[in-house]
Amino acid sequence: MHLVLVDGSTFIFRAFHALPPLSRKSDGLPVGAVSGFCNMLFKLTEDLKGADEPTHMAVIFDHSGKSFRNEIYPDYKGHRPDAPEDLIPQFPLTREATKAFSISCIEQEGYEADDIIATYATQAAEAGGKVTIVSTDKDLMQLVSDQISLLDTLKNRVIDAEAVFEKFGVGPDKVIEVQSLSGDSVDNVPGVPGIGIKTAAQLINEYGDLENLLAHAAEIKQNKRRENLIEFAEQARISHQLVTLKKDVPVEHPMEDLARQPIDAKALIPFLKAMEFNTFTRRVAGLLDADPNEFDADDTLSADGGAADGAEAGRTDIANSGGDPTPEEFAERQAAKIAEIPVDHTGYVAITDMAVLESWIETIRYQGFVSIDTETTGLDNQRAGLVGICLATAPGKACYIPLEHTEGADDLLGGGRAPDQLDTRAVIEALKPVLEDPGILKIGQNLKYDMGILARYGIDLAPIDDTMLIAYALDGARNNGMDALSERWLKHSPIPFKEIAGSGKSMKTFNEIDIETATKYAAEDADITLRLWMVLKPRLVAEGATTLYETLERPLAPVLARMERRGISVDRQILARLSGDFAQRAAALEAEIHELAGEKFNVGSPKQLGDILFGKMGLEGGKKTKTGAWATGASALDTLAAEGHELPQRVLDWRGLTKLKSTYTDSLPEHINPETKRVHTSYSQAAVITGRLSSNDPNLQNIPVRSEDGRKIRTAFVSAPGKKLISADYSQIELRVLAHIADIDALKKAFEDGLDIHAMTASEMFNTPVEGMDPMIRRRAKAINFGIIYGISAFGLANQLGISRSEAGDYIKTYFERFPGIEDYMEAQKKFVREHGYVETIFGRKCHYPDINTSNPNHRAFYERASINAPIQGSAADIIRRAMIRMEGVLEKSSVPAEMLLQVHDELIFEVPDDATDKAIPLITEVMIGAAEPAVKLRVPLQVDAKAADNWEAAH
Repeated sequence: MHLVLVDGSTFIFRAFHALPPLSRKSDGLPVGAVSGFCNMLFKLTEDLKGADEPTHMAVIFDHSGKSFRNEIYPDYKGHRPDAPEDLIPQFPLTREATKAFSISCIEQEGYEADDIIATYATQAAEAGGKVTIVSTDKDLMQLVSDQISLLDTLKNRVIDAEAVFEKFGVGPDKVIEVQSLSGDSVDNVPGVPGIGIKTAAQLINEYGDLENLLAHAAEIKQNKRRENLIEFAEQARISHQLVTLKKDVPVEHPMEDLARQPIDAKALIPFLKAMEFNTFTRRVAGLLDADPNEFDADDTLSADGGAADGAEAGRTDIANSGGDPTPEEFAERQAAKIAEIPVDHTGYVAITDMAVLESWIETIRYQGFVSIDTETTGLDNQRAGLVGICLATAPGKACYIPLEHTEGADDLLGGGRAPDQLDTRAVIEALKPVLEDPGILKIGQNLKYDMGILARYGIDLAPIDDTMLIAYALDGARNNGMDALSERWLKHSPIPFKEIAGSGKSMKTFNEIDIETATKYAAEDADITLRLWMVLKPRLVAEGATTLYETLERPLAPVLARMERRGISVDRQILARLSGDFAQRAAALEAEIHELAGEKFNVGSPKQLGDILFGKMGLEGGKKTKTGAWATGASALDTLAAEGHELPQRVLDWRGLTKLKSTYTDSLPEHINPETKRVHTSYSQAAVITGRLSSNDPNLQNIPVRSEDGRKIRTAFVSAPGKKLISADYSQIELRVLAHIADIDALKKAFEDGLDIHAMTASEMFNTPVEGMDPMIRRRAKAINFGIIYGISAFGLANQLGISRSEAGDYIKTYFERFPGIEDYMEAQKKFVREHGYVETIFGRKCHYPDINTSNPNHRAFYERASINAPIQGSAADIIRRAMIRMEGVLEKSSVPAEMLLQVHDELIFEVPDDATDKAIPLITEVMIGAAEPAVKLRVPLQVDAKAADNWEAAH
């Protein structure tokens, strides 16, 4: 007998964490771990074939409930976090996968997988059989013997008694004794404080076992070790019970049930097709000498492993379709075809001869497209130096043009450029006509960066296709980096940058890397990008995302690139004055805080602050974090301040000032470009699920404008001499979008009549005349108006307004009564997202929430709130994107010399000559108001507030 026992948890978690996320295309079900699990299980069965092929085999899983160990020690495994939400629906599917492979699938209530493994392994060994346990779990090492071994499939090594000794310092028979002393932080086995594996091994080797050691604990010379062994003796004995595996579990399946059965194509292929693992299905079918077209997908599989609608789960494999392929089938075929082409780094060439470059240019002109990428000295495309350019014309046909490498330069001559490189200016001149040719498509990954680099060399890169933006239009804001996309679609891991450049302080810049190594890395980038384009571009048509990409994503990239290049002026002196003022006021607040506390302490230390508030001062309502420290976050301090406690309010004030100082007034001067004397932010176009842009290095979108001090920072953003800044801001755009989407008559009429929407809401809800209205009542209505957009709860509204939860609940109820249709919209959105896994903006952008049907009620409620807000926020984001895309063309056509500098949520900032503001403002306003049309005719008018001034704050 040869019994193979697979630790199912090891396979599942290794697959989940090692592979990129993967969702089933038909319904968004996460299946990445299932895919990895199937591949690992299939590889194992193939590797085990031969003379020593198993006669019996099973995959053992942990049961979801508690085990007998929790009765011994209630905190056993108490520190383990919940499983990731993406993984939870995949657990039952891995069970189904095991059965599909014709392998016994075993779990048992009250016992852990390790105990079941120990029981079966003992039974087989006692019967004279051989046992292979596929796992690296250290707890299972106590089972190792002449007949029982562990197999690490990742490193392809057998863990025998010698390997156990290397890890624990004792043989397998003493592993339990060592673990009883050292404990296990992962499983929350307490052990004895201060004793690790090495010390535990020394003690066990000297005293033989735990009980003998504890009996002689008083003889231990080291004081602390002796004291701990005496004090925590009972804890060590409990640990001994926890780590000892049961070898007598009353297993529900006898050994004969584990007899190995050959893989049945009739069971496995339908399962794989239901999971939509198309490439893997074909590979398995080939090895099983089966035709996948003869099998239908298993229509019984859903997210919980139970019954599902066959129309959803039983999609037919593309190979089974007849006639011309649909766009979706073509996209899938293309992905499989491209993924099969090997990536050969030895085939890439370094171009150091102009004649060779000219021949590449001829090829590019002939075929009409090229993949391009730049290599530079840094990530800031306004400062980084161009080191080289890489091109690809077909999968596997890629080159690198080194320009400014220094590795290999003659140090005796004072360094400089390495030999055998073309002149940078000559290369730019040769490539410029191609890169600007409107008949040649330039393909890249995050081309906005490359546009910024090449623009500094006089190249206006156009037209373009961007694989990052294509992926964003298709799949939303998941990881759309090139490496992740390559692993997901091409099953290829590109060379990591740190592998060629190092990391930390010793990390090289790209110009310091030798040309041969740089060629392999750089040319691969262009090659992989071209392959991704070939895979992803057909999906746009197949999945109805062409309009989104062509009208909102692709045309916005060059607009953002130009905005980043323009930058904005920042006055250093204003920032310096503000920084000094914030420092003085923060110091005064710190002194006041110390006086209120009755002692000096580090105000910036959450632990010390918590000890003062809840320890020394004894304030009520304190809660502890998982680390055991008092929670002193903003919400905790806000609650205390609302109750009238002075110290927490002062701490909040201190935190606000110090954050403004460190984040803005101290750091913004460091971002001023020494050449342009301006600050150049970088926009992330594909980072936010709703389509909003994010601003980085520096982040100019999170400047707090609700406080007076925050608004002061905007005074440092100034216009150039002889010019003005224009701020053009959409007024209450998200409420207007809500009125359109939900078709709320009262809101539509209010906007059409130009009413104060918050005062109108207050009047409707509280039966209060608009004229002479108490500002506090209007404030409450404003909080409800904006809170409803974000799916606010009674609890959240109560906290925001400082009222009881029941009163807040009454407000929300009244709101829904006064504005019928809003609640219907909210419920419709929740229903839609639960059924489809996404919601849409009015322009067709899909905002994906694949985990919406999670069993975790808090997470599910979060996704439901997000699904209510996403169409509103996303539609508003799409509207301003459309305005930005149109703006430059309209301004240029009208000969208005206005330049768009910044986008901050619902606001655009322009720089205009003093004498052109009167022409610019109405033109900018007109473009922004009409941005939704003709794609969408809004039921309510948009409003834009625009003003010109010498600085950003004054323009409001």
